[in-house]
Amino acid sequence: MPEFKTHNLWPVPVYEDVIPVKQEWKDYIINTEYKRTHINNSDISADFYILNSLPELKKQVEIHCDRFIRKYLTVKDNAKFYLQNSWSNIHNPNEYSQIHYHASALLSGVYYPILPKNSGNIAFHRGNLQTNIFHQSIRFEYEENNNLTAEKYVLPLKEGTIIIFPSHIDHSVEKNNSSEKRYSIAFNLYVRGKFGKEEYELEIK
Repeated sequence: MPEFKTHNLWPVPVYEDVIPVKQEWKDYIINTEYKRTHINNSDISADFYILNSLPELKKQVEIHCDRFIRKYLTVKDNAKFYLQNSWSNIHNPNEYSQIHYHASALLSGVYYPILPKNSGNIAFHRGNLQTNIFHQSIRFEYEENNNLTAEKYVLPLKEGTIIIFPSHIDHSVEKNNSSEKRYSIAFNLYVRGKFGKEEYELEIK
């Protein structure tokens, strides 16, 4: 059989790395004020700018975002990305995060400072509008589930993992099967700058 090439056109990139966790970060998110979410499946911090209270961690998050945006995506400097908001979540035993996306943002991310064993992984879901191979009008069965064919793609987590992804991508977090609380810090990014030319010019301040 002759050799052949494949070209993965327009893939959806998801960034993954590790920021070593510091005890003072853990202490802060454990002791901050929380309220129950409106869908009653987790607790969410009352502070929606929580990284402002953790400046060292915020700087590390910004470094990873910049690495993803500038080094991998090669977005030019006229696009000024910034942290729009950030908050912490608690998932108690048997709780999970439902399939959702982050509206009113361009990039989103999550950091896991406290992740007990068996407390769940993050999963990304192929939506109906993602037709990278075949349209969902026909659901084929595949011999292998991978990043091209899977309808659900799970990323195994460990404490200190940071994930950054396009905000419109559907994602969820598996059920916490441990006997301890799972803590995460989520964040959104938006952009300022002048884009396009002439009648297509757009300025976001």
